[in-house]
Amino acid sequence: MKRHNLALALSALFASSAAHADIIISEYIEGSSNNKAVEFFNAGSTEINLSTYVLEVYSNGDTEAGNTVALEGTLPPNGIFVVAHPQASGEIKALANKTGNLFYNGNDALVLKNGDTVVDSMGQVGVAEYWASEGVEMAEQSLRRKASITSGDTNPDDVYQPHVEFDAFPRDNIDDLGSHLGHGGVEAPEPEPAPDFGACGDPATLISAVQGAGLSSPIIDSEIVIEAIVTADHQTGLEVLKGFFLQEEDADHDGDASTSEGIFVYHTDTDVQVGDKVRIAGLVAEYYDLTQLKNITNITVCGTGQTVTPATFSLPVSSMNDFEAVEGMLVQFDHAVEVNDTEKLAQYGEFGIVKERLYTPTQVAAPGELEEADVKLHTLWVDDARSITNAEDVPFPAGGLSALNSLRLGTEITNPVGVVHYSFDKYRLLPTADLQYVDTNPRMDTPDFVDQGDLRVASFNVENLFNGDGQGGGFPTERGANTPEEYERQLSKIVAALDAMNADIIGLNEVENDGFDEHSTIAQLVEALNAVSDSEWAFVSFGDASYIGTDAITNAMIYRTDRVAETGTAVFTTDVPFDYGSRPPIAQTFHDLANEDEVTVVVNHFRSKGGCKNDAAEGDKDSGDGQGCWNATRVSAAEKLLEWLGGDLTGRAVDDVLIIGDFNAYGMEDPLQVFVDAGMTDLQMAMLGADNLTYMYRGLAGSLDHAFASPSLSEKVVDVVNWAINADEPAALDYNMEYKSDFLIANYFNADPFRSSDHDPVVVAIATVEGDTGDNDGGDPDVDDGGSTPPGGNETPNLDHATTSGSFPIWLGLGALVLGLVRRRA
Repeated sequence: MKRHNLALALSALFASSAAHADIIISEYIEGSSNNKAVEFFNAGSTEINLSTYVLEVYSNGDTEAGNTVALEGTLPPNGIFVVAHPQASGEIKALANKTGNLFYNGNDALVLKNGDTVVDSMGQVGVAEYWASEGVEMAEQSLRRKASITSGDTNPDDVYQPHVEFDAFPRDNIDDLGSHLGHGGVEAPEPEPAPDFGACGDPATLISAVQGAGLSSPIIDSEIVIEAIVTADHQTGLEVLKGFFLQEEDADHDGDASTSEGIFVYHTDTDVQVGDKVRIAGLVAEYYDLTQLKNITNITVCGTGQTVTPATFSLPVSSMNDFEAVEGMLVQFDHAVEVNDTEKLAQYGEFGIVKERLYTPTQVAAPGELEEADVKLHTLWVDDARSITNAEDVPFPAGGLSALNSLRLGTEITNPVGVVHYSFDKYRLLPTADLQYVDTNPRMDTPDFVDQGDLRVASFNVENLFNGDGQGGGFPTERGANTPEEYERQLSKIVAALDAMNADIIGLNEVENDGFDEHSTIAQLVEALNAVSDSEWAFVSFGDASYIGTDAITNAMIYRTDRVAETGTAVFTTDVPFDYGSRPPIAQTFHDLANEDEVTVVVNHFRSKGGCKNDAAEGDKDSGDGQGCWNATRVSAAEKLLEWLGGDLTGRAVDDVLIIGDFNAYGMEDPLQVFVDAGMTDLQMAMLGADNLTYMYRGLAGSLDHAFASPSLSEKVVDVVNWAINADEPAALDYNMEYKSDFLIANYFNADPFRSSDHDPVVVAIATVEGDTGDNDGGDPDVDDGGSTPPGGNETPNLDHATTSGSFPIWLGLGALVLGLVRRRA
């Protein structure tokens, strides 16, 4: 409960004798379109000076206010003050004392403060929830404070139930707006008269005074005259901003680093040029949190060819106020930046830049030891300054985005310069000079090995490869391609990646779980690969098994028959926790035909990090330590996998074991430590360091795809490569055709490895040791009678849940002992 019943009873008892002098939120309107208003009521017995009061809006679970509204004037006892959205209906604005930044929805918390003291609140700061209880909702309702409530809710962090203090009325109901408990409002402050326009050089309002030191202007709705220099012109063109940017002359800066010297002017009727000195009269407004000048009543050009000095800027910032302090200004970075987010590059013409790449905390530190970087504080968004979607001429990188002209994450940009703009909840850099790109993360056509060894084993998540019914129909599929044409595009990119990977054995994740016959996805993938490869490829099949588990996707293995042969019996297990969520792991033993050295390869795909609900077990709920949902299930999967590997599960007594796949866990997380504690080597950590990556998520890098080697195999590993063909590439360069014109469908696609998936492959190079497996080059009479049968793999029966233990590996036994002695993290 928001308040205890006793507190409510006492509040009602002493309502008539309240003697404090403070105000409460007495009405809240979250109506259609921009019909939003907040009413404040002086429930005390003394007059209140509102100049120190501010309403803060915390959007979408943020812990820092995104919008603020400063109250003004004085409020007598029982007095009312109403703030309305600037674009609210005329009926609402007629009842308002002022308009302000009321950009909220039913999941945004409101906090009323007097200075730093919380006076009242609605919602819960730090939580993104559409607050509702017993029919009273903050979304799309008008709420009025109960008569019994005469003091504010001063704890904005506790669980919020609106019905405790508010009554609900239909959306857009404003019958009581401007009155509370029978009391009426106060006169709105008289607007300041519009200033005389004057002549060039006459006194004018400084832009710093318009911008103020907060997130919104302190003089909203004021008529002013300013005189400053045009730094960027966006008046004409396709879907442009329809205005220009002004900045104060260097000599007129106020010397306060917290106040911006620049502003956007919404005006196209008078043509201006960069370098013009302009005197202009208009109305100060906030447009979705952007301070601007609009409704221009007079404008004259006072001079041309003028310049201003760009403000020096750097990332990261300490708070969002540091961005606000340069809103509208021309800035130049004092350091190079890196491209860090291109997810919306093709859609909106924007990409994120940071000082250096950001990593998921649990990739580089133990869970809970390192707080996640606030990506917002590290990122500024370079924008093409157009309100156009899926443009055919995205200008980034130089020459325009295309399949053959990518903008890769990690690309360096040397000290960019531009104006800082705010729109769609992001601070943006609109370049005023050509960006200087440095290709510090170039594409590699093949994995960049230092030593290729004799045998290479890879892990590759192919991002939902589904082939419909395998005969040209069955689209759209449950996952993956929506049409046969999309499937052919997806297949061609994956085949290109597999062919160029220079691997001999490849473990695959997210292949359609549709069996092994000629119409199956895995069979057609191998067929397509053989059509372009100089080698002959086969896939591992599982005897009589039609499917591997019950998930729509499965793990798979393919291999080059001229380099390796299957020597064991391919197996998988569906024991808990591999019965649901975590896809069944698969295993097979191979030997290389040159040296007859054997290795058992185990392919995995653990349960993902999302989707835990209230019914998840305690260890599977998101604990907030950075590991996400279902962590206990992933730990259990790792432990069960080691137990399963304790016997000669493929029928071969082999010490060299390689565990690969998508573990849905970053480098330092608990499930991976299970393998390390058992004596296995995390090959990427050992050879590439913690700052390696195969995946990007919301601007944070890390590896979900891993390779672990048993002690004997670790001594033979000579190199590991995360082949950066996917995570660093713009998503628009994949196979999908949605939201693309015919031109973009062609321009963004090439049948190459780049953006063939969303995960990067991991490739392990092994120096094999000459030996004799005694298996007659792949036809081990102790295991199978027919040997390898390309391209369909072997046809030996599946030994699901194999538990043979005749040659229990010594390394695993010792590892299990250590595992039992080490107390695992919960």
